[in-house]
Amino acid sequence: MKSHNTTMSIHKLFLIPTLLFTLSVIACWGDSFSDKYSSSSARAVLAMGDSIRAGHSVSEDDWKRIFETDGYKRYLSTRKGDALRSMIKEAVLLAFSPARHAEADSMLRLSPNTNDYQAVMSQNICKLAKRQDEAMRFITETDFPALLSRADLLVRKYIPQRATQGNVVLNNLYLICTIPDASVREKSVMLDINLAMDMTEEEIVRMLAHEFFHNYREATLVNEPRNSFWKIFNSFENEGIADLIDKGDHPETLYARYGASVEALYLNEYKNSSHTLQKLDSLLSPYLAKPIEGEYAPVADLLVFNGHPTGYYMTRLIREEGLEKDLIKVFDSPAAFAELYNKAASRRNHKGGNEYIISKEMISYLYAVE
Repeated sequence: MKSHNTTMSIHKLFLIPTLLFTLSVIACWGDSFSDKYSSSSARAVLAMGDSIRAGHSVSEDDWKRIFETDGYKRYLSTRKGDALRSMIKEAVLLAFSPARHAEADSMLRLSPNTNDYQAVMSQNICKLAKRQDEAMRFITETDFPALLSRADLLVRKYIPQRATQGNVVLNNLYLICTIPDASVREKSVMLDINLAMDMTEEEIVRMLAHEFFHNYREATLVNEPRNSFWKIFNSFENEGIADLIDKGDHPETLYARYGASVEALYLNEYKNSSHTLQKLDSLLSPYLAKPIEGEYAPVADLLVFNGHPTGYYMTRLIREEGLEKDLIKVFDSPAAFAELYNKAASRRNHKGGNEYIISKEMISYLYAVE
């Protein structure tokens, strides 16, 4: 018994330094993401909200300072930048102005049309104004660099080791105030603060890992074919694998925040993925008989939601049929991806399923252009 205790003590002596080293590595990893995160844009809007509530007027210089913060500078760097600036101004003034309190309350009771971008943004920022103190606590207490670090650890489970070699630039994270959305611009994730507060830390990590997946995959793709068939299967693979990270069993619910019609449209596209693949097959022969330069419109028209519904349908089937490890190996080959999908579909059909099998001609064509 004495010998056993001695052995356990020796084991603990080695275990404690190892554990401390591991924890220190994790802490240092989190620190390395500190310069990839900023909440300056969200903080600036909340500070302006305080000023507006106190009865102070807002000058053009005040707006300029907000729009020059790191997050907004990138968010507004599009051809729609001027329109977005005007929308943000109107939404913030409506949400925080004491004289417009009744108007803001009416906005909160509406079910805005998703095509009315101003209404969607105004309602979201009005909601933010109601939880302003909570928002400041959330920004202060949430360790976003650590979440970025966790996301990088997570995404490595969905990519081959070869993809982690070299200097891959991962997205920065900026908290802003806009519509309830997370978008990517200039190698940066723009996350709405109101949406972030409604997410768990695990959901934020998975969302970031989804975007990191695109960073790693893009770094491996060089000289991408401009062929329309290859590009659509590339989108299916790109979004499909990334969606395995964060979409869960009911991906359509993610789109519910944009309205019931958008949610229904996504679900319809998802359920009709087999029809989409069949339609793509039917377009190949006419195209080969009379190829055209540039984008082939009939194929491009089938790319709905940037390939998310059909891509996720394909990758879920691959995973459910026990082929996820094979999927990771070919994560940057749309031709091999389509072939692997066929393998999964065949397995399912042998169990009584009715999955569409992509034609041999399409598989061969994708390999030829890849």
